[in-house]
Amino acid sequence: MEQGTPFSATESPLVDFDAVCQKVRAAVEPARAHAVSLHDENGDVLWLSESSMGPDEHNAVREAIESFSNRNASPILAYDLGDARSAVLLRAVNSRREMVGAIMIVMDSRVIKHDDRGSIKIMTPKLQRVLADFAGMRPDVEAPREDAPAPAAAAPKAAAKPAAWASVRTSPTSSPPVRKAAAAPANAAPAPSPGNRAPLTGASPSRDTPAAAASKAPPVSPEIDRLHAALRRSPIALHVQRLVPLIKGTQLKRYEVLLRSKSDDAPNAAPQAMLKAAVDNGLGSMIDRRVITELVGWLVHHPDVWQSSAVMFSVNLTATALHDEHFIKFVGLCLAKSSLPKAMIAFEVDVMTAVKLSNRVAEVAAALHRLGCPMVLDDFALKTECFDLLRLPGVRYIKLAPEITTKMRTDKLSQAAITAVVQMARVLGMHTVAKRTETPAEQEWLTALGVDFIQSNAMSPPISIDSLSKAQKAKS
Repeated sequence: MEQGTPFSATESPLVDFDAVCQKVRAAVEPARAHAVSLHDENGDVLWLSESSMGPDEHNAVREAIESFSNRNASPILAYDLGDARSAVLLRAVNSRREMVGAIMIVMDSRVIKHDDRGSIKIMTPKLQRVLADFAGMRPDVEAPREDAPAPAAAAPKAAAKPAAWASVRTSPTSSPPVRKAAAAPANAAPAPSPGNRAPLTGASPSRDTPAAAASKAPPVSPEIDRLHAALRRSPIALHVQRLVPLIKGTQLKRYEVLLRSKSDDAPNAAPQAMLKAAVDNGLGSMIDRRVITELVGWLVHHPDVWQSSAVMFSVNLTATALHDEHFIKFVGLCLAKSSLPKAMIAFEVDVMTAVKLSNRVAEVAAALHRLGCPMVLDDFALKTECFDLLRLPGVRYIKLAPEITTKMRTDKLSQAAITAVVQMARVLGMHTVAKRTETPAEQEWLTALGVDFIQSNAMSPPISIDSLSKAQKAKS
């Protein structure tokens, strides 16, 4: 098993984009940031503080990234979004002054101030530190060669990339032109203005046209805003439940990661209401990202847990995360920055969701397989569509649906079904897991039928993830 570099040995901060957005909000106070988003050097979204981004914001990012590609361009740009709102774009650069990303802050136009030279007065020492933290989370980019083509040649590609939209609420046939842009430091050379583009000064003539009005994204409802804020503030804790091996000789310890509440009202309880509200309103991937951030952060700060013995932690994915085209990129960044061993973090998908989203699940499975993350299929049943999922790359564990195992002691068909799945899994190089096993007698039956692991509240109840480190220290 590969061993990664302990977090304590690295100088760069761990990838925690949500924390960066919160620090940006705090850095611009008392001004209110309506939204904060983080983007890579191509303009693709890495993180959104809100649930979606409209076409005007998308255009602002595209314009700014194109301008920022010129090293001598202004590092701060402001774009008028209409309705008294402006998007302020900040360029993030590494130690070699190469752009590695950008931060966009949407705020009231009236709070954006300029000095006598026209420069935007927003960059405070606190905001500079946040920008440096974000740049440290981004992987270094190669320096352009002297004979490399001009950055402007990539403009058509950027204009045609819908991937930079994050859960866009409208799909206009043509995006409205970005409105007024203001440059930052007056001592910086202005960026060249590409041809065939509306001037970046003055109001856009199409601002009040029906086409422009139709392309505006509708505002997010107050209910969604309140839910989003509640999800950000809700204290969470991670618990783990070990899969108990039924065969001797296995050294790898396997755990499922479980989300628990840290609130005073229901400490250590599963936040079912919060999870349901998040999934129902399309915010499930936000929960998944928080879990991954917490898990990766904990692992890199507790190398004693995985350096002494091999471990694997499986994280449940919501349907929203499967739809989120930027989710896998976020996972890849977390794993790359943390340098954790491969195959330490797996992802679990229930088969009914996987069947409904079969095309998307195939893409996600292939991407996770490239990252070295195993996949777990939960609630596996004896259905043709379930068997088709076994062709997905990276599937290593099959959790049997409880209805298959509950009747095994009295129903020979259930016994035959379990034996068949076990044999098939072994041929495919996969392991089988039985859930909700509560008695030693059931454990004996499953062992006789060849099942590899059981997941049982009676035999191995969920515990706080911190207990793993305490137990390891007690051994040493």
